[in-house]
This record gives sequence, structure tokens and C-alpha cells, in this order.
Amino acid sequence: MAWRALAAFAALATLPALPGLPTYYLLLAFDALLFGAIAMSLDLLMGYTGLVSFGHAAFYGLGAYATAILLERGVLSVWACLGAALVVVGLYAAIVSYFATARRGIYFALLTLIFAEVVYTFFRYTQTFGGSDGIQGLPDALLWRGVAIDTPRRKYYLVLVYLAAAYAICRVVVTSHFGRVLVAIRENEDRARFLGYNVQRYKMAACMISALLTGTAGAIYPIRSAFATPDLMLWTESGEFIISVMIGGLGTLVGPILGGAFFTILRDKASSFVDWYFIVIGGVLVLIVLFMPAGLLGVRRLVGFRQWRHGA
Repeated sequence: MAWRALAAFAALATLPALPGLPTYYLLLAFDALLFGAIAMSLDLLMGYTGLVSFGHAAFYGLGAYATAILLERGVLSVWACLGAALVVVGLYAAIVSYFATARRGIYFALLTLIFAEVVYTFFRYTQTFGGSDGIQGLPDALLWRGVAIDTPRRKYYLVLVYLAAAYAICRVVVTSHFGRVLVAIRENEDRARFLGYNVQRYKMAACMISALLTGTAGAIYPIRSAFATPDLMLWTESGEFIISVMIGGLGTLVGPILGGAFFTILRDKASSFVDWYFIVIGGVLVLIVLFMPAGLLGVRRLVGFRQWRHGA
């Protein structure tokens, strides 16, 4: 799988060099890769640990606000923004994961949703952070002194590097002993506990890794959009992350990336033709669930690539 991953990232790296590529499509590619990386991070919980989180948008939004607040106050370093996002999201994720992982099934999902709604409401009605309008008109961030991330090409390469790093981290996690324990918890939590594993500790660790990767994606988003709003934390955003994972395929790394990219492009194209584009997206999701329950990666079985998922 390593050479396939390298080939895929090499191909993505050449995308900005395509002659005549409009800026619009380069920014759309940014959104697709960012959404795919978030879906991959969520799949560590859904696909490998068996935990469905309806509050992942809070990690995303908190990371975005951490960057936006620093940029608004003149701290332009990308590294400072990423560091602040990791601290803020890490503290919040530690609290959420501690309480949520003490429960199973729907109770875990509801607790993540409740925490996320509290955070959303706080930023929605706090004028210090712009209220419902959020923080707008942010300046360009600096990679280092004199090198601003001020062009679509530089922003695209920033998210591409993030995606590569996130994929490498997730791949190490799922192929390690830690990842095998997560799968054991997903398959039979009681048996994993009887074998001597501290199940809650493992689930908390999985939540923390997933949250920090999602928060990093959130920290990158204002660098591309120049704003951060409470809508990034809305429960519907978490729903879109879950849909992306389902479209791509649970329990893989490549699948959610494809699912996130597919969902982003489908939403963009459908919304340009009709106002009720979510009906189109819902119809596509129904078809995928009915006829491709393994997601987009399930299509590979039709052409004989039976070993792809094991490497992913």
C-alpha cells in the first residue's frame, strides 16, 4: 500500500501544475482534501472503535476559532495557530472523551452531541467572538517570516501536507497493537475488558487522536476562507462528516478520504443547479447504502482489487 499512497500524493501534488486550472477548482480541491482528512479522522472512531460521534464539528470549529482569534490579533504564524488549536481542542476533547467513553452506544453519541451544542451556543451568542457572524476578514497567515500563505496554490499545498501527515498518523495507529485493540473493542467490548485491557482508556485515546486531527483541520480552514463562524460547530456539520465516512467505507483510511472528497464535490455541483441540493445528496446516500453497503471502496470488488482494503 505504501507505493500506492506515494503515487496518489504525488499525483495530487501535480494538480496545481495542470495548465489552465481555474482558481475555483483549486480551492474546491482544498475543500475536498480537508473534508476527506476529517472523515478519515472520524473513521478512527466509527470504523475502528465502533463509536459514532455527533459532536466532531465542535473539534473542527474550536480549531478554526483558535486560528481566527490569533490572526485577528496579529499573530500570523501558522505554527502558533496550529499549536493553539491543539491545546484548545485537546483540553476540550479530554473532557468530552472522559465522560462520553464511560457510556456505550447511543449514549456516547448523545453525550458528544450535547457537549458540541453547548460549545456552539456559547460561540453563537458571545459577542466577544463575533456572535452569529463569527470572526471575519482575517489576514493571511505566515509559514515563516516573509513567506505568506496568500495564494490558492500555497493553501492547497498546505492542506495536502496536512492530509499526508494525518494519513501517516492514522496508518501507524491502525496497524499497531493499539489499533488491533481498538478493533477488538469494536467487535466485543466485554471480551476485550476480560482480557485485561482498560477499555475506557483505549477509547479515550482514540477520541483524543481523532479530535486533534480534526482540530488541526479546523485550524487550517480559516487560512483558506479568512473567517470562522459558529456554523462550523453545528450538528449538521457533524452529520456531513458521518455521511462522508459512510459514503467512502467504514473501517478503512482511503475510503473516508474518497467519501469526503466525493461529498464535497457533489454538494458543490448540486448546489449550483438546485436550492434543494440536500435532497440530491440524500438520494445518492440512499443508493450507496442500498447497493454499495461497503461504500465507494466496495466498488473495487467489481474489478477484482480484493487486497486494497487490507492495506488501507
